[in-house]
Amino acid sequence: MAENKEAQAAAVKPSKKRLGHIIAFIAVFCLIVYSIFTIISQQAQIVQLKKQSSELSAQITEQEQKNDEFNRLLSTGDENEYMERVAVEQLGYAYPNERRFYIVEKND
Repeated sequence: MAENKEAQAAAVKPSKKRLGHIIAFIAVFCLIVYSIFTIISQQAQIVQLKKQSSELSAQITEQEQKNDEFNRLLSTGDENEYMERVAVEQLGYAYPNERRFYIVEKND
């Protein structure tokens, strides 16, 4: 009877040890999968942020150019001339008694 108990104990120990190895393997595998997923998502986020940064840099450069133009206009005193040009070209205003002719193509 004592021999039977020892045989059962010997049979149980390797299966517990094997179960521990399986659990450790699964835990390591899950950790590796999680790490790979995290790295890939961070790389995608880095690419997106770099693109956003370059767009913002372009906007900053454009705004600085506009500011330089406005500063130049303010320093030279061409404000009235500038306002007239903007009113006529961009806003579509006209001088009093000015006639404008528009070319309209006739579709046959």
